[in-house]
Amino acid sequence: HMTGDIHAVTAANNLLAAQMDARIFHELTQKDGPLYDRLVPKIKGVRKFSPIQLRRLQRLGINKTDPDSLTPEERTKFARLDIDATKIMWNRVVDLNDRYLRKITIGQSPTEKGFTRETAFDISVASEIMAILALGNDVDDIKERLANMVVALDKTGKPVTADDLGMTGALLVLLRDAFEPTLMQSLEGTPVLVHAGP
Repeated sequence: HMTGDIHAVTAANNLLAAQMDARIFHELTQKDGPLYDRLVPKIKGVRKFSPIQLRRLQRLGINKTDPDSLTPEERTKFARLDIDATKIMWNRVVDLNDRYLRKITIGQSPTEKGFTRETAFDISVASEIMAILALGNDVDDIKERLANMVVALDKTGKPVTADDLGMTGALLVLLRDAFEPTLMQSLEGTPVLVHAGP
């Protein structure tokens, strides 16, 4: 538990997995209009895109900044990630080699309305987030790498990223203390900087 890096990576990785499954669930259970309204709600009568949503619009080739100016087709394109449940490549992680978690079925609660799928747990240090934390040059580089992580493919075969899920900022918040190395001491009394998992 030395630096807390593994705990931070585990939390960030699993938050992204939970958000992806929640998004799949909401897309399966809501029509386009209500889904769009949830993603871009009116606050005190005003609807505004967040910076991460504006980035998604740019990637989609929609050059509008007023949420009320989108056509119904553009709203659907923006709101639906259409993740192909058979093409998800993002697993949850745990800092333990537990062989019985290598393949699991999620979504068995009655509240999930029968939307189950097979997935797996990996060990925390094998998370792509750990690699990014260990190899990133600075906060901006880490942010860009986190944003570009591919978590799944949509039904047309296009990649779905952490940024598409709106998770980049939340991941950065969870990882911010793990950016710094920890000063420790070796058995011989030499100072050592310990950082990241690999």
